[in-house]
Amino acid sequence: MRGSNDMVHNNGTGVARPLSRRFFLTATGVGALTAGLAACGSGGSAGSAPTTSAGPAAGGGGFPVTIDGAEGKAVIPARPQRVVTVGFMRDLDEAVSLGVNPLATTPASNFDSGLPPWVEAKLGGAKVEQLSYEDSLPFEKIIALGPDLILATDSYSLADDYANLSAIAPTLSYAQDVAEDTWQTRVGRIGTALGREDEADKLVAEVTSKIDAAKKQHGAALAGKTFTFNLLNAEGALATIILPADASAAFISQLGMKLSDKVTGLPQSGPAGRAVVAQENTALLDADVVLFSFRNPEERAKVEADRLFQALPAVKRGAYVPLEVETALSLAFPSTLSIPYALDKIVPLLVQAAGKA
Repeated sequence: MRGSNDMVHNNGTGVARPLSRRFFLTATGVGALTAGLAACGSGGSAGSAPTTSAGPAAGGGGFPVTIDGAEGKAVIPARPQRVVTVGFMRDLDEAVSLGVNPLATTPASNFDSGLPPWVEAKLGGAKVEQLSYEDSLPFEKIIALGPDLILATDSYSLADDYANLSAIAPTLSYAQDVAEDTWQTRVGRIGTALGREDEADKLVAEVTSKIDAAKKQHGAALAGKTFTFNLLNAEGALATIILPADASAAFISQLGMKLSDKVTGLPQSGPAGRAVVAQENTALLDADVVLFSFRNPEERAKVEADRLFQALPAVKRGAYVPLEVETALSLAFPSTLSIPYALDKIVPLLVQAAGKA
């Protein structure tokens, strides 16, 4: 299933890819796909699906446009009207942030509603159909929707799915890698695909300004303070972020804090960018501020009941910040919608904890 806590703070590694090749890349599958596309022309049953708020259907405005990507080129003939997103979260984030409500999206299973709270707030009550699935994307359903653009810059299975998706509609890939593209790169590419480059530029400037304002406001309290960011991995063992470039660590570092040297020197184990820490070495997790992401209350209770965790100086001082996985995702998967959310929800907790360092 998508959306496990193993994805949090990892931003693109250790995620199993759906086995979409099993049917769709066989000769029979490609034939069925082509037949499905023929049935979904403007006069087909898919035409009854609601359109997005992308604007009038026409060329011009920079179209046609070709956008290169790691998995292939997206050749978009006109401003898209029927958008589907299949990424983990950020394709939906950026489309909605740019004022385009997709026809459908793949749900973010960490959230009860299938949508992050920052997206729900921006939607303001508007609904987006969710494409539920287990092992592979529901290609037949996507065909039936008749999209003219598929956003997949945040898809961890795109290497397997690109041929299928691009046979349905122009499909926007990540530029370099799903784990390497910055949020600025992602919203810029999506803005270009949607014919909203100016809006994307404005969003980058607005979010950057909010980050700068938070640093200016809280810089004195946070500057130079060390931190660790921790979780339980899929096997229930302690794991900690060891790469300053990790999305969650980078977010906190840009406010003036520093990932603890105690963890940056640890050998990687498990998903990239993390180290597993034996319980007897819990003391390595100590820093001026200790953050922990939890998938559920039971997980939090398990960690907080451990005597070695309780013995951490940061915990004793009250410089410990527990985060629900839903909140931690706003750091781990930054977008123009999730970053302001994280600034509002998490920065005050960091300031409070840093005051007890």
